[in-house]
Amino acid sequence: MDILIGLQWGDEGKGKIIDLISREYDIIARFNGGANAGHSIYHNDKRITLKLLPSGIFYPHIKNIIGTGVVIDPVALQAEVEQLQDCLSDANLIHRILLSVKAHLVLPTYKYWDMYFEESPEYRTIGTTKNGIAPTYSNKILRQNVRVEDIFSKDFEAYVFQILNKQYAELQALGQDMPAVQELYDNFLEACNFLKKLQITDTEIFINEALSNNKKVLAEGAQATLLDIDQGSYPYVTSSNTIASAACVGLGVSPKLIDKIYGVTKAYCTRVGNGIFPTEITGSLADELREKGGEFGSNTKRPRRVGWLDLPALKYAAMLNGVTDLVLTKADILNGMSEVPICTAYEIDGETRTLIAPTFADNVPKPVWKFLEGWDAPLNKINQQTQVPKALKLFISFLEEELKIPVKYLSTGPQREELIILGN
Repeated sequence: MDILIGLQWGDEGKGKIIDLISREYDIIARFNGGANAGHSIYHNDKRITLKLLPSGIFYPHIKNIIGTGVVIDPVALQAEVEQLQDCLSDANLIHRILLSVKAHLVLPTYKYWDMYFEESPEYRTIGTTKNGIAPTYSNKILRQNVRVEDIFSKDFEAYVFQILNKQYAELQALGQDMPAVQELYDNFLEACNFLKKLQITDTEIFINEALSNNKKVLAEGAQATLLDIDQGSYPYVTSSNTIASAACVGLGVSPKLIDKIYGVTKAYCTRVGNGIFPTEITGSLADELREKGGEFGSNTKRPRRVGWLDLPALKYAAMLNGVTDLVLTKADILNGMSEVPICTAYEIDGETRTLIAPTFADNVPKPVWKFLEGWDAPLNKINQQTQVPKALKLFISFLEEELKIPVKYLSTGPQREELIILGN
């Protein structure tokens, strides 16, 4: 099994890369997160955003697994599947989706808890997507949540109604605005009945049997390394483990079966929400890069914060994940710059450090900069390694030398085929 994950704060263009290399695989499996993720893919010149569905969904030969580590909003998943069916005119799409019987469900009241926590002065504001992800994982750990398998229980409807009424009353008492509880309940049950049309199974058994039969599996990570609940820039992180090792837990696959680990990085950095961001760019240049790169949330449309490439954080991410191959995206957005800044180290507590965990509390580090020559060529016009501008080749060589990892793929634009294979 191979794994593909993001090496920054997300939005590195993972969906496009997975979509393009998916043709080499038999199974694409999502292992973490929920509908707070958004992978944007251009298909037949249409920009399609996937929230819960794995990025191999466009290929008829691929089975797409939503694994145990994912939290599933039935209403969001039904809407996504039906929209994609209409967009692709593909009646068989539904037969290519497998759900883990053990995956946890996002109850409709959870997103309102998310809103309350984000907006209440009594709680820390994180900058979440307000999709109910944290409350779902919280109740999972408390062993108080419902799983996909529960939708087949004769007591499911009564149990859910009991939970919703209790939480609804609590949220109302706190002053949270919500639609009627019956509306939430009815929409949720309708979506749960829709889930029964999908293949619900022990996906860990399905994957392991496929691997034993020499099928190729790619594990798809949501969010990215620096948003990992344990290793990321806490508390401004997501609610799941996002690093490569989480694929083994979220899908039920032994670490002994892992082969390639692809790490995706932009030629610069972005992040959404709050949290430390030492290489952040502000002002008109940030606005220009944001517009040029389309740096707005796939789900929320929130403007992303923009910064220069952070090499110490990238080294940290590569170390955590054991990356074997790099994927470089959005070098085309920096096209036309006379020089490209890279943060190569931090000055913190009187010392210079080239490898550091991105959790600095109140002691914000000072970046140490290296300026590389910029490139000026329409990258989306090239399709061979020999056509890559010399300055960009030097940029790539610098990354490979610093990270001791080869760059396998270079994305040259947002479209599906705008990708060059580098090296062997």
